[in-house]
Amino acid sequence: MQRSVRTIAGAALAAAALQAICTQAIAQEKLALPPIDQSQSVDSSINQNQSTKIIEGTEIPIRFEEKLSSSTSVTGDRFTISLAENVTLPDGVVLKEGYRGVGEVSSAEKRGFVGKAGELNLRLDYLRIGETRVRLRSNKAQQGKGSLGTSIALTVLFGPLGLLKRGADIEVQKGQEITAFVDSDTEIPLPLSPPPKPD
Repeated sequence: MQRSVRTIAGAALAAAALQAICTQAIAQEKLALPPIDQSQSVDSSINQNQSTKIIEGTEIPIRFEEKLSSSTSVTGDRFTISLAENVTLPDGVVLKEGYRGVGEVSSAEKRGFVGKAGELNLRLDYLRIGETRVRLRSNKAQQGKGSLGTSIALTVLFGPLGLLKRGADIEVQKGQEITAFVDSDTEIPLPLSPPPKPD
């Protein structure tokens, strides 16, 4: 009987010792594991709602997608423009060539019968990137808000040598390019929607 009690007691001690060894090993294994990087989980949640910013004054190369002329255009006519080439933002995000936008004829006048030259003034309204409209202007320096800030005569827009004339009418050919400027800081969600496919 005593032998049985001793045997049971010995087994209990052995089991307790084995449990202590296992507990110590698990504790050491936990200590050996690298700590959880909380910043990674935070970053992943931030990335899901990430956006990029186009800063006011950023140069935007614009291409005219339609032919315009002082002989045929009238005030209020809207025309299509597009991003003429890729634009890389300071954070490395690339705006791909091909995003479309809209401009408007702010004034147009045909050539006169006594040698008066035609007049064609345009306003660059916006470039659409996904669901976001990036407002544009034609001057590097900001000159107020609304149509007065973004409308500019073609003689200023292109310079005297940039005008394409038929007689005394002013024309802008399809595919002609100019440099526009972002009118105000604009946040755009990421990832960017791709530009529309060419017509």
